[in-house]
This record gives sequence, C-alpha cells and structure tokens, in this order.
Amino acid sequence: MSYFLIICLILIGFIFITLELLVFPGTTLAGVAGLASLGYALYGVFTYHGARAGYIALAVVLALSIILLVVIFRSRTWRKLELDATVDGKVNDSAAQLKVGDKGMASSRLAPMGTIEVEGEFYEAASQTSFIDPKTPVRVVKIEGGKVWVKADAE
Repeated sequence: MSYFLIICLILIGFIFITLELLVFPGTTLAGVAGLASLGYALYGVFTYHGARAGYIALAVVLALSIILLVVIFRSRTWRKLELDATVDGKVNDSAAQLKVGDKGMASSRLAPMGTIEVEGEFYEAASQTSFIDPKTPVRVVKIEGGKVWVKADAE
C-alpha cells in the first residue's frame, strides 16, 4: 500500500468524521465510514511499512484528531447551527385565577389532555373521566399545582 493511498484514506476519514460532527446528527454512515477509513489506513501502514511507521502514523492521526476536534469546537459553526431560543412561557401560569366549580368550554378535544376556555382565558386541562369533544361545556373539578382537571358539565 503506497503512502499516497494511506494519506488519501486518512484525509477521507477526517472529512467523513467532520461531516459526522457538523452535518449529520447521531451515529450515521459518515462516522462509521470515517472511522473505517482511518482504521484501514493505519492497518495498511502497520502491515506494509512496519511497526515503527505504524506507530508514527498512529501518533500523527491521534494528534490531527485532537487538533480537528479543537478547531471544530472553537469555530463559530456550532453557534450558527445551535438553537439559541429560550422558552420562557409556562403552561397555566394564570391557573391560580381558576377555582373549583368554574365553568367553561372545551376548545379542543380532551383526550385526556386538551385546551379549555374559561371567561376568555385558555388553559391546558385534563379530563378526569373520559374524552371530551370540542365545544362541550366543562366544569373545573380539581386544581393541583398548575394542572387543571375538568369533567363534562351536564347542566
């Protein structure tokens, strides 16, 4: 195996590993192909050029791997790809205004969770008994923390 082929396999391995880290999430074919390419290149060096050349190539590949990881993690690429939005809303933040016995209307199907409307305000609620269809009158039967429990109101 020539040195040119070994260098090409190492470069291809680093390209695939870079793609794995920056483009494809999780463990994909790119990461496996990159590791296989690096492994086969090192196998070729040990087999065809001896142990001394193999250990030198191994040291070079490890050093280049560390340098590649440092460059990738310090680059602004991660900041461009990451989601930096924060969610500051809370479900049923105003549920303290509700009282047991309040009446409202199911805005969506409660199966068993859904949305209800009480006096113009929307709340996430859970059906205490069974599924409740939209536009069905409901009554608040229990409030635990921010969780609102309702049941269909027969009136």
